[in-house]
Amino acid sequence: MRKAILLWMALALGGLLALAQGWVDRGPIYIYGDAQFTWENGVLKGKGTPEDPYVIEGWIIDTRGHDYGIYIDGTRAHFVIRDCQIRYPLEKAGIMFSNVRNGRIENTAIYGGRVGIHLLVTSGVVITGTAIGYCDHGIVLGPASAGNQIYGNSIVHCGFPARQEAGPNQWYKDGRGNFWGDYRGVDGNGDGIGDTPYELVPDLYPLMKAPVELPRGASRLSTLELARLGERGIVALAPGSLVRLVARDVGVGVDQIFYRLDEGTWLIYKDPFPLPNQAMVRMEYYAVDKLGNRERTKQLVIYLDIEPPVTRIVAGDPHYYAPDGKLWITSRTKIELRSEDASGLANIFYRIEGGDWRAYVEPFIVPGPEGPYKIEYYAIDLYGNREAVQTAILWKDDSAPETETQAGGRPPFDVGGTGPVAAPGPAPQPVQAPVTPPAPPAPAATYRITLAAISLLEGTGGLWTFTYALNGVEKTVARDELPLVLYTGEARRLSLTLRAKEGPEPTTDVGEHTLTLAPPWTLASYDLEVPVYVGGDPASTLLGVWRFTVLILPGP
Repeated sequence: MRKAILLWMALALGGLLALAQGWVDRGPIYIYGDAQFTWENGVLKGKGTPEDPYVIEGWIIDTRGHDYGIYIDGTRAHFVIRDCQIRYPLEKAGIMFSNVRNGRIENTAIYGGRVGIHLLVTSGVVITGTAIGYCDHGIVLGPASAGNQIYGNSIVHCGFPARQEAGPNQWYKDGRGNFWGDYRGVDGNGDGIGDTPYELVPDLYPLMKAPVELPRGASRLSTLELARLGERGIVALAPGSLVRLVARDVGVGVDQIFYRLDEGTWLIYKDPFPLPNQAMVRMEYYAVDKLGNRERTKQLVIYLDIEPPVTRIVAGDPHYYAPDGKLWITSRTKIELRSEDASGLANIFYRIEGGDWRAYVEPFIVPGPEGPYKIEYYAIDLYGNREAVQTAILWKDDSAPETETQAGGRPPFDVGGTGPVAAPGPAPQPVQAPVTPPAPPAPAATYRITLAAISLLEGTGGLWTFTYALNGVEKTVARDELPLVLYTGEARRLSLTLRAKEGPEPTTDVGEHTLTLAPPWTLASYDLEVPVYVGGDPASTLLGVWRFTVLILPGP
C-alpha cells in the first residue's frame, strides 16, 4: 500500500513539473467569487494574498463552442494568470474580468477571435508581457474600469487594437508602453520609444519593437456559416485565416460537409483549414444529413482582404462647394465619414485641428468661430489593414450677407411707378460713396476652466492633499476653496493634471489624471475619477477614489 501511495505522489509531482515546463490542454475556466479559486478551476497554488497570489498557469484553452477562455467575476483576492495560451475566442473574449480587483495577466498569448481581453467594472489589474493578435478587438476597458495598468504587451493584426470607455487607466510604466502593430510614429533618437503617443488610447511611450511574440502558427479563425451565404456567396477574409465551416439541418442534423478549392479534390471537412495564399479562392461545397440527403453543390468566392479601407468626408446641409474647390460649412452642418472596405466594416477615427483622436460614431459638427478647420481621419478594418491619415480643410461661415444701397441709385428691390415722368433735367453728378472703415476683428472667444468639486467615491478619510498642474505648474488646492477658477482666456492647448495624495509629504501614495485640451474647445463638464493606491501601484491596496469635477464655461 505504501508503494502505491508513493507511486501516486511521484506521478502527481511529475505532472506538476511537466505543467510548469509546458502547456496542457483544458476547457474554459469560470470563477465566481474568491471561494472558487480552486484546483478544479485551474488554480495550481497560492493563498490569494499580495505576497502569495492564486496562480493559474500553463493551460492551453481552445474556446471554440464557448463564450470565453477565462472568465473571473466578483473577486477581491490577489491572483495571476500566466504562461497560458487562449485560442480562438469567437464569442465574448479570451479573458474577461467583471467586478474584479487585484488581478494580473502576464506572459500569456491570446489570438484568433473577437476580443482578446475585456475588463468590466474592474480596477487594480495589471496586464504585461502578453501577446494579443488576429482579433477584431485587442484590449477593451469597459465602463467603470479604472486604475488598471497595461504595459509591455504586443497587440498586432487587430482591427480595433484597444478601446478605453472609462478611465483613468495607465497604458505605460516607467517610460515604456506597449507595441502596437498599427503605430505609425517614428523613433528619432533611437531609444526604442515612439516620439508621438499612440492615438487610440493614451499610451505616451509606444514601443517600436515587440517585447513578446505570438506562438508559431497563431492565426485568425473565421467561421463560415454556409446556410447564410446564399447560392453564390462572396466574402472577404484576412490572409492566413483558418476557415471553419458550419452547416445546419432542421431535421436529423448534418452528418458531413464536403468541399473543394479551385476545382481541386473533394475533401471531407473535419478541422479548420488554411486558404491558399492567393488573392481569390473559389470554394464549392455541399452538406449531407444523417439520412443521406444531400444538398445541391454551391459555390463561394473568397477574397483575401489585404487592402486598407477608403474613407471619404461628406458634408450635410447647409454646405457649398466653391469654384476654387473650397468646401464651406456652418456650425449647423453635420460632417459624415463614410468608409468602404471589402470586409464590410471598419472603425473610423478623426480629429479636429490637431486635437485628440476620437472614434467616429455618428455625424458631428465643427465647433468654434469662423475660419478654416483641418479635419484628419482614417479607418482600420477588422483585419488590421489601416488607411493612411486623410486630411480635409473645411471653411466655416456663420455670417449672414449684408446688402448696401449705392448713393444716387435706386434700391435694388424698388419697383418703378406708373405716374407721369418728369422732364429730363441736368445729368446728376456722380457722388462719391462714403468710405466705411473696415470693422475691427471680432474678439476671440474666451473661456474659463473651473474646478467645481472634489468628492470621495470610495475609501475613508485621512490626511489627503489635492493639487492641480496647468502646463506643468503645480498648485495646492483646498476643498473649502471650491469652486476655483483655474484658467481664463482664449482656447489653446492646455494640459491639466489633477492629483490626490494620501499621507504626509513626501509620499508615494499618489493618484493622478491628466486632461488634455486642444482648440477648438467646447463647453463641457468632466467628472474625472482618480484612484489612489499604496505606492502609486495599481496592483497594491486601493486607498480611495476621488472625483474631480471640471467645468469649461464661457469667460470671463
